Amino acid sequence: MQPIKDIILSISEDVVRNLPHSFEKIYYGKMDYSNKNTILDSDNKLLRKTIGFEIAFIHVIAYFLAYGMNRSQEYMHILSILDINKLFSWYKIEDNIMLLQLNDCNIPTEKEIYELINEHDRFIDKDVKKKLGQFYTPTGIAKKMVFEVRNELKTLSEQDLVVDPACGTGVFVVEIIKQMSAFLSFNKLIKFVESNMFAYDVNPFSVIATKLNVLNTLLEIAPDVVNKNKFSLGIPMLNNIKWKNTIVDKEENFFSIILGNPPYFKLDSTALKDIDGYDTIIYGQPNIYSLFMHWGISHLCTNGIMSFIVPQSIRSGLYFKNLREEMKGLRIKSIFHIDSRQNLFDRAEQAVLIICLQNKPVRNTKTKIQFINGNQKVLSEFSISRSKLMMDRDNNYMFIINKKYEMYDILEKVYNNGTMLTVNDSLVKFSNGLFVWNQHKESLADSSDEAIPIVYGGDIQPVNFHFITSWANGERKAFAKITDKTRPYILSGKRLLVQRTTNFEKDIRLKACLISDDFLKNYDSYFLENHVNFLCCNSGKEEILTDELMYYYLGLLNSKLINYIFISKSGNTQVSANELNLLPFSKNNVKDISAFVSKYLSELKEHQEELDKLVCEAYDLSVNEMNMIIDY
Repeated sequence: MQPIKDIILSISEDVVRNLPHSFEKIYYGKMDYSNKNTILDSDNKLLRKTIGFEIAFIHVIAYFLAYGMNRSQEYMHILSILDINKLFSWYKIEDNIMLLQLNDCNIPTEKEIYELINEHDRFIDKDVKKKLGQFYTPTGIAKKMVFEVRNELKTLSEQDLVVDPACGTGVFVVEIIKQMSAFLSFNKLIKFVESNMFAYDVNPFSVIATKLNVLNTLLEIAPDVVNKNKFSLGIPMLNNIKWKNTIVDKEENFFSIILGNPPYFKLDSTALKDIDGYDTIIYGQPNIYSLFMHWGISHLCTNGIMSFIVPQSIRSGLYFKNLREEMKGLRIKSIFHIDSRQNLFDRAEQAVLIICLQNKPVRNTKTKIQFINGNQKVLSEFSISRSKLMMDRDNNYMFIINKKYEMYDILEKVYNNGTMLTVNDSLVKFSNGLFVWNQHKESLADSSDEAIPIVYGGDIQPVNFHFITSWANGERKAFAKITDKTRPYILSGKRLLVQRTTNFEKDIRLKACLISDDFLKNYDSYFLENHVNFLCCNSGKEEILTDELMYYYLGLLNSKLINYIFISKSGNTQVSANELNLLPFSKNNVKDISAFVSKYLSELKEHQEELDKLVCEAYDLSVNEMNMIIDY
């Protein structure tokens, strides 16, 4: 593929040289979810380079496709049919040397063309892709999702519509076509693709790439030379594959099958003001994918199927509680937990899962749970009742996802023997530190001279507190001066701290410790940075808890059982105070656990199994259940 890439890059340089003034405004015109077009706030040179590459890429693919149809001299004809917005067909490869190079670089087969299109994003600058929130779907995952709806595909009528609302390069559309080719004649398949298959994207490149992928796939499927020739003469326009902002633009159709991998990025408050129709699910600062989920649910036919790849944050994130409440009226057909995303989604920073919903009454339906590793191998699979999967209103409709069926019974017992800190009579609760260091840069200091320490999340490790006085980030400082602005954030005394940031793929997600006595000997007061949670009295954050209570909660938070519960509930990369307050804390064995932690505080890791047994006993777990947790 390297020679092809070199040719594309050479053509893209010519495109950029000839790019009409302010063309990028048109090109990126639909890509914002507001009228601000903040995409253009990025490096203009980088954006023009990206546009040039995408235009060149499309021309090369169109040329290869035309060559495969024995019509290489008419590649612009093919492109003009597909490019109804004329964002690509304004340019033509004129350089004869370049055309000769294209002819000499071993014109790819249909399969190679498909692979080339779906590898294109590796050539695009990662900052541009991140800004657009676009992480293209691996073919294997798309196949898996389409396979899950194969029975529904077989029963589609002439009135049923299928859509990918954020199509990328059309990987889902292609896999649906391939699946349907097994039970539809070629002519009926083409008719269905033209009339019933919809795909939208805000990126015009993605739209044309999808059309080229569809044509390429149909050409590959065509059963004989006659059909291939007929197909090359009557190229379908594919007008239902559109350059469209799904979230903003009005949609009157309802769909029987909705599949996709929507973009992931947080929406700011200014963008939300420009978007209508999403008031019911917006809470706080949502991610754009939640709007796609709502759009899908709103445009799903009765008995229709919707399957999306979404971040794990949908399971428990506070910003998505309204969306989860909306989902409670739908059947959750299946949830596929991606155990490791490292080998699946290039450049994706979010942990993801696949959720499949059906617009039919819930009743006593069960949900298929599947755990998949980075190589797409199924690690475990079982079905679970709705009552075990989705928690109640008091728990913000969180999803409980476990690797083993038996773990659900343990979880139920733990909740029956525990109390959440959200209850009215709770004496304690978790809160987060309020000092945001980069909002008080004028107050930051290098030493304790006329300043007090800032405790960051990095100071907190399981059981151990270590105050870091020098940070790699030169702007971040270990101390801050007391001013009128910072004074409200001052705290003092021994506290139980929990780190807010966490590695999603680790078995131990909760990092909790007590502020050390040595630290308190040196400093009378301190600030807790915003990425630190701390346990405090419900009656007031300034009050100091008893050592017994703090040792007790420290023991629970460092146990395998509570970590297991947290992993089962949380899909976030952050450990929020809200989620900590929704954990079931037992009121049993308080004195025993507290005394044990106090005795072995400096060497608690060496006594982990003893601690785990004490905690499990507090929740009345049997020996077998206890062993399952310890061995988990």
